[in-house]
Formats: sequence, structure tokens, C-alpha cells
Amino acid sequence: MNKKKIIAWSLFLFWLMLIFFFSSQNGNASSELSNGFLKTIEKITYIPLTNDFFSLLIRKTAHFLEYLILGILSCNLVKQYRILKKKEYVFIFLFCLFYASSDEFHQMFVGGRTPQVFDILIDSLGSLTGLSCFALAHKIRERKNL
Repeated sequence: MNKKKIIAWSLFLFWLMLIFFFSSQNGNASSELSNGFLKTIEKITYIPLTNDFFSLLIRKTAHFLEYLILGILSCNLVKQYRILKKKEYVFIFLFCLFYASSDEFHQMFVGGRTPQVFDILIDSLGSLTGLSCFALAHKIRERKNL
């Protein structure tokens, strides 16, 4: 296996484990992480952000970004083996959707966490955005090489 494939696999598997780790945190730990992030931003900006709205916004943004990155890393992994065409993007999206669904199912067994279909929707939008960014970057690179 060449170096690029090893790196692609390593990043992809690390990211899957990171998503699983965050989902394995109980409700209190997850809230503390979100609120800690908000408190850090408050210290930097002097803008009061520690409330339910901003906490929800941070959590949902984290969902989106986790899966945006998963979409990009998944595309990069598949690209190591084949040219990405529409079919590959569809399968990558379906994989990300499956992982988001299994992630929410997993949360049924974590204290203080509940699975939410809305989170799967946000995750899916993140994945789709990641796939789109990857496809756009790939198209730009191809045009530069012409």
C-alpha cells in the first residue's frame, strides 16, 4: 500500500473514531464541551453567548462540520482507488448517511443522550457539502492542469 493510501485510511478511520467518541459522551459531558467552547469565545469577544440558543447552535454546527469533514475524507479515500464519478459520490453520501444514522442509534445507549432525526438531516447536509467541496476542488484542479 502506498503512502497516500495509508494516510487516507488513517485520517478516515481516525475521524470515524472521533465521531464515535463524541457520541459516546453522556449528556452532561457533551453539554460541558459545548458550553466550554462558548465560554472561550466569550472571553475572546466579550460577547455574552452562554445561553440555550447558542449552545444549540454550537452543537448543531459541530454535527454539520463533523460530517462535512467525513464527506471530504471519504472522497479522498475512494479517490485513492478509482476516479470519482457520480456513482461514487452517491455511494459515499449513502455511507455518510448510514454512519450518521448508526451514530444516532448508538446515542440511545448513552446516558442523557437521545437520537434525533434532525441531527441526521444536519449530518447529511454536512456530508453533502463536504462532497460538493471535494468535487469542486477536484474540478478546479483538473482545469488548472489542462
